[in-house]
Amino acid sequence: MSKQKRKYVPNALHSELSEYSSLLRALETSDHLDVAKRLTEPPPNKKQKVNKIKESQRADLPGDEDFRSGAGNSSPLAPPFNQTREEEDVEYFGVGTLNSQDETAPYQEERTRKRVAWTLWPLLAKDLSVPEWGLQDEIDAIVRQCSQNNYTSAAADDDGDLEEVGEAPTWLPHLTVSASTFLSSLFALLAHHTPARPQSAQDRLNPINWKMVLDILGSCGHVDAELLSNVRRRMEAIYGPYEGHGLDRLEIRATAKSRPTVLIDAADDALLTAPSSKRCLFFSSESECLPQPFVHRAPCSRC
Repeated sequence: MSKQKRKYVPNALHSELSEYSSLLRALETSDHLDVAKRLTEPPPNKKQKVNKIKESQRADLPGDEDFRSGAGNSSPLAPPFNQTREEEDVEYFGVGTLNSQDETAPYQEERTRKRVAWTLWPLLAKDLSVPEWGLQDEIDAIVRQCSQNNYTSAAADDDGDLEEVGEAPTWLPHLTVSASTFLSSLFALLAHHTPARPQSAQDRLNPINWKMVLDILGSCGHVDAELLSNVRRRMEAIYGPYEGHGLDRLEIRATAKSRPTVLIDAADDALLTAPSSKRCLFFSSESECLPQPFVHRAPCSRC
């Protein structure tokens, strides 16, 4: 039997499918990092997630309907696609060579379930898009909305005061810069802590949950214990109990930090204390008998 010649994707189509697969990875990552959505909505089922990705690929793949169905394409530049192989290459490898050999459905479904849960890390520059609004702009909008809601809830009667709400207060830029700096440091701290994974999967990163975030912040001591306690109480009301040790580590760090502070303060106070003018009768000089700080020899018992 003659060996069948392998068919390759045209260069133009290869570039377009590569951009499409990069877009899918970027959308998947942005969905994992969408905190508000993950807090308000339960995580989707794996089967529903895979079906949603397949439907979007069938609807958005480049080419006309004849190209998708494989009918009426006899040119070697546009070979008929095998639907199973096409979905596998686009979803997993960004695209590569296309083989006309069919693969079994259970094997493909198993590979699909294993590969959609992770994304490449660090992300490529072409997978990231510059947002229209920066972090400071988002904080500015949130502060304006909260201040306006608090003001309207107070049921103000004067119409002139309502017009002043729309004006930017003088403290808003300072609050925006302070909050954006604090959040940027938190994001950088979380980016340097990745979940444990095998040596062969160092370029794959699974999403972290809120419990791991509390453990990281509690271990590093970057935030206040009261802040972590409030976050823990609110998150436990939604997702169940928290069994980590982040808050315990934070309390231990605070206790260990307070011990040398007390000793240093006591030593500073002793340096500012004036020595006694009483003179010892059994020593030739005052310095040999008077108690001084950090002197291990005990003073004279008859002074």
